[in-house]
Amino acid sequence: MKTKAIFSPSRLLLLALWAGAGASCSSSKSDSESTAEGSLLGTAGPIFGDNAEGSTTIVGFDGQACAGQTAGTEVAPSVLQLLVDTSGSMNQDAPGRGSKWVQTRRALLSAIDGMPGDTSVGVVFYPNVGGNTAMPCFDRTTAVDLQRLDLGQQRQQIRQAFNNQDPQGGTPTHDAYQYAVSQLANSPAIGPRFLVLITDGIPTYTLGCDISGRQGNDDVVDSTPLVGAAAAARAAGVRTFVIGSPGSEGARESLSRMAEAGGTAPVGCSHTGPDFCHFDMTQASDLATGLGGALSAIAGLALSCSYDIPNPPLGATLDPGKVNVLFTPAGGSAELVGQSPDGGCVDGWQYSDDGKQVRLCGSTCERVRSSQGGLSLQFGCSTQVR
Repeated sequence: MKTKAIFSPSRLLLLALWAGAGASCSSSKSDSESTAEGSLLGTAGPIFGDNAEGSTTIVGFDGQACAGQTAGTEVAPSVLQLLVDTSGSMNQDAPGRGSKWVQTRRALLSAIDGMPGDTSVGVVFYPNVGGNTAMPCFDRTTAVDLQRLDLGQQRQQIRQAFNNQDPQGGTPTHDAYQYAVSQLANSPAIGPRFLVLITDGIPTYTLGCDISGRQGNDDVVDSTPLVGAAAAARAAGVRTFVIGSPGSEGARESLSRMAEAGGTAPVGCSHTGPDFCHFDMTQASDLATGLGGALSAIAGLALSCSYDIPNPPLGATLDPGKVNVLFTPAGGSAELVGQSPDGGCVDGWQYSDDGKQVRLCGSTCERVRSSQGGLSLQFGCSTQVR
């Protein structure tokens, strides 16, 4: 039988398949392997979950059939930290209506308005120099702490914080990035974690607001440490999206490398262009429209492609080597989606860093997000790898 899921830009309803002890499963592995510790032994009995659908049979890449049972779960809520450059150059005019700052504010607030309430969102502005003598190039007191959008007055607080900004000063990107990542790491919010950096230029301070490493007449500093910082954040479970606004032409290669290190580079991107690994707005004919498109793509990737793995029935444990993903396009037949090998997540799927979620890779995520079809997880038969 086929299973279907309901899709929207902000919410997808996922049907999960769970193979109980009574399910018939034939694969390239012998039946004796199912007795290994951690397998789903002793799970015979009622199907669990609110959306139980009965038995479903799939055919693996090796041509062998496997039958399972279904249970429901939902896409995981996400945690999103916005890191917004408010240096003085953001007051400059940009293609479209208004300065770079006016258009950035408009696009970001519109994007936040469209996010589901269970998304946790925080905002860090930099440099915002006013009133902070301890660190004159980065004022943390203007940040909005991470919190679900449907709790308290979070949406209103974010909007007010944006309206209170007055772009000025230099570009201490590394200090601001480090602080934003620490806020994500320390937040009790549940869900996959993403950071979105929006900047219009090369950093003018190194870590610690140091100016000793400035180069040339533009007072810029080496951006290389930010690539390493993004890689470290990725290893800690934080993925970094990067948007380069007009003015960041000279930083495109480093911003592209930062996005790649942060785990968000699209398939086929290049650090030398024209298809950079970050969202390059330097050639946008209308900045607000370009930002809106970039933020929509980010929201789709961050909010629609991670799925909670449902808890097994009482007394059962999950064998991570026996999970498969199925995709049923509208009007089509179910297709088995292979697990992506270790390394870059180009297509297929991978486990989250904590092993509690399944995450669709780039091209697979894009296809599923744009489809009116169904996505399913199957548990209990050997994982099919691409």
